[in-house]
Amino acid sequence: MKKLFLIFLLLPLSAFADMTCDTNVNKYYAIYTPNSYTCSVGQYLPANAVACVACPNGFTCPGGTFNFNPNLFQGLIFETIPQTTMNNVCAVNFPKKLQAKYAPNSHTCSSGYYLPAGVDACTLCPSGNACVGGTYSFNETMDQGIISCTGAFAPTGSAVCYPHILHVGDSNVYLRSTKLTTPSLNIKIGNDVFYANMTTVRTRMNKDSSHYLHVKTADNVHYYVCDDTTYGQ
Repeated sequence: MKKLFLIFLLLPLSAFADMTCDTNVNKYYAIYTPNSYTCSVGQYLPANAVACVACPNGFTCPGGTFNFNPNLFQGLIFETIPQTTMNNVCAVNFPKKLQAKYAPNSHTCSSGYYLPAGVDACTLCPSGNACVGGTYSFNETMDQGIISCTGAFAPTGSAVCYPHILHVGDSNVYLRSTKLTTPSLNIKIGNDVFYANMTTVRTRMNKDSSHYLHVKTADNVHYYVCDDTTYGQ
């Protein structure tokens, strides 16, 4: 009886298998990250733009890093109504209304003038007051640049208060506390001396008077007595 011998050869073989998932995947969706842009000071990122651009006139652009946005401009701050052509600013965050910013008018008043409350122009200082002049902003409720000469005197358009007046007929001369001319008319009241100006030029006593106070000295020099409102005018 013959015997049959089977010889098995063990050979190295590679095994292959298909990979399967528990869930069927029909579509893959990409996840997008918006590009980021760093704008320098003086630049901003317009809506739907891929590059920073120069800040237009009338705006402030502090700079910064911004992500791409198709609907919003970024890094642009309004200061005034724009006076330049702008591109790519038809964005949802562009102001629909521009609100005006008002600044009060400024007026520089000359000596003898002031700025009354609610008035947009310098006005002649009324009598009995002093107006030194200066620069003032419009104010609805407050007079500016005027002080009352309480216990003293002042003609219209005066910048100073005078301590006394010298009556001459129906006119007067406003007396100074300090001497301005030599010679001068000196008037003593109590222990104090007050002064009126004297000039050889024919000069009215004050700007509102049509009269002259004419004097002559011992050496036959003719002078005219006047106050600050006409002296040197």
